[in-house]
Amino acid sequence: MRYLSIAAEATREGAEKLKGFGLAEGSSTPAFGRILVVFLLLAALAWAAAWLLRRFSSRWGARFGLGGIGGAAASPIRHVARSSLPGGIACHLVEAQGSRVLITVSRHGVTSLLLGAAPPPPESAP
Repeated sequence: MRYLSIAAEATREGAEKLKGFGLAEGSSTPAFGRILVVFLLLAALAWAAAWLLRRFSSRWGARFGLGGIGGAAASPIRHVARSSLPGGIACHLVEAQGSRVLITVSRHGVTSLLLGAAPPPPESAP
């Protein structure tokens, strides 16, 4: 019985602390704690939605015929590949107007190199 009364007392003390912070039943106003918790939950939800859209928009767009965010399917510029190199250098292979362009991005600037005509798409067997 002694442990039960100690647990009940600890629960009451914890509830009183939460009431002062605005997180327990019986608090009269939405105090700082409740507002902070709701803000953090909404910020996490917004971040997760943005991450999911960026990560899967092209797959969902192709599946539902939407073309991704911003109408990427109708764009004359197509991103083919991306590679990261040591030293903070990123290389992008882009197809634009029937030719391929290599774009490198580093701390010091952006450069581009025209690689020539893009290979024709593979023919599907009947």
